[in-house]
Amino acid sequence: MRRTYRAVTVLAVAAATLTAGAAASAAPAVGAVGRPGKVAQAGKVTLHSTRVVYGPRAMVTGPDGALWYTNFIGNSIGRITTSGHVKSAFHAPSIRRPSGIAAGPDGALWFTNYLGGSIGRITTGGKVTKYTGTGIAGPTWIAAGPDGALWFTNTDGNSIGRITTGGQVTNYTGPGIAGPQGITAGPDGALWFTNPNNDSIGRITTAGTVTNYKASGMDTPWAITAGPDGALWFTNTFTIGRITTTGQVTVYPDPGIDTPAMITVGPDGALWFTNPSSNSIGRITTAGTVTNYYAGAGIALPWGITTGPDGALWFTNVHDNSAGRITTSGTVTHYLDPTAMGGVGSITRGPDGALWFLARNAIGRLTTGGKVTTYTGPKIASPRGITTGPDGALWFANYASNSIGRITTTGTVTTYTDPGIAGPAGITTGPDGALWFTNAAGNSIGRITATGQVTNYYTAPGINGPGPITTGPDGALWYGNDVSFGSVGRITTTGQVSTYGAGISFPNAIAAGPDGALWTISYTGEIMRVTTAGQVTTFTGVGDNTYGMAAGPDGAMWFCNAVSSGSIGRITTTGQLTTYPATSARTPGSITAGPDGAMWFGTGNGHIGRITTP
Repeated sequence: MRRTYRAVTVLAVAAATLTAGAAASAAPAVGAVGRPGKVAQAGKVTLHSTRVVYGPRAMVTGPDGALWYTNFIGNSIGRITTSGHVKSAFHAPSIRRPSGIAAGPDGALWFTNYLGGSIGRITTGGKVTKYTGTGIAGPTWIAAGPDGALWFTNTDGNSIGRITTGGQVTNYTGPGIAGPQGITAGPDGALWFTNPNNDSIGRITTAGTVTNYKASGMDTPWAITAGPDGALWFTNTFTIGRITTTGQVTVYPDPGIDTPAMITVGPDGALWFTNPSSNSIGRITTAGTVTNYYAGAGIALPWGITTGPDGALWFTNVHDNSAGRITTSGTVTHYLDPTAMGGVGSITRGPDGALWFLARNAIGRLTTGGKVTTYTGPKIASPRGITTGPDGALWFANYASNSIGRITTTGTVTTYTDPGIAGPAGITTGPDGALWFTNAAGNSIGRITATGQVTNYYTAPGINGPGPITTGPDGALWYGNDVSFGSVGRITTTGQVSTYGAGISFPNAIAAGPDGALWTISYTGEIMRVTTAGQVTTFTGVGDNTYGMAAGPDGAMWFCNAVSSGSIGRITTTGQLTTYPATSARTPGSITAGPDGAMWFGTGNGHIGRITTP
């Protein structure tokens, strides 16, 4: 192979100042250094949280064999498979502080909206329906009743509600109902619930008749469930309680029971409960024998708990926004929310019309309707770049494991290794139908076919810590050199290397523009335009901590101002700059054109933003 260097003539010229609605007085000269003027700020920004576990509360096994939970803080409904590696979150405007959740008799999940004053229904496909009715006030917990309806507690309304699967709501009040919380179907055909405000347990028939039970030892009862012994079991402040259907109460104290929250029947015939204050999971037999399980970071303010379809217990961790799994022998597995640990990295439009993005050790998918799914596992290790492949899958670079990964739109992951893959950072589909990637740690450019065959590695003095890479309009690959001297490189499919624009400070993104040139950006606020003939124009002063570069549907280039300005930038091919405030996004850093005519960007605080184009 051979490498060539083209000389770049830099001419100092006066910058044209542009105002809102004004045209550029002149296009920047080729090879010139220009400071484009700023125009009026505009652009509608919408944020979507990528947090699939955010303030989790209740959890239940769904009809699809997955675990479903409420994200009280995240205002979403979450789903996690029993492998723990696929998590989803469903967002909708009507989901407001969801609390309780239950599997309904209609094959859907039903949940309470504490702040929304409503009951929600979500199908396993993510379709959300909102139901309102007289008397719904601060609904908290919900359970399927023996009559084919859903029953729920109105904590703020001191009442018990009933909703049919058709959405008809009935509200019941009665003596002794005081801030009701937990509710469950009893073995006697009635619903049983807790009254923490008056230290009692309530019972309501499906006809609405209420009975209240008080006994010594009841101390702010919270959650309740039907036990395997024909009695009801509930959590007290420092004890576990049991009440028969005739109202006989037994209380079991134990040093390991510390302000227990939720309780459920385990697959082993015992009762399992969460101890948020002591970060432990408890187990009590029907004879009253208590065992407590601690697992360090794996149990962090546990709250909801349920028996999974895999014969284990699953629980939510409020403290670190995670899900946990504990076997009946006490082995704990911890599933963290990957988007809560470092935010969103690269983002791209997928072949399925969704946005695909990278997080720490995870790959995420966001529909334009707001559904988020994340995929994790040992095959995804600090991914850096992601692109749509020629085979209809997404391909990504695993920086930490020195491998190239492939993920289908349904989440199946395959990885490919080779001795020459060293710290892969960027990846793109080449003009030859293969995937081309940069080896940041190996100072080389690699090529892999869609069948996983690594065919060539190219090294040259013009390849120095390469990062971003894209296919140019000239049928070559273009990349950014991050180390020693910043520059833009070009490599043909036969391995011929050229470099341009030496001196640009750490280019972190590169994209083909609508004008037939390549556009790159550095974190120091420089944008460089390189024609395929090697002519360079540099624009300075476009922002600070600038990242990401993508061509928009409006014929301009879009980028992110990550830190102090917290904005999205737009630059026309003639150098006219517009900035759009996005301060609520916090550190936007990657950007792509979406399938809906808008630009989508990732942020450092785990959000994906959408901004409309002019």
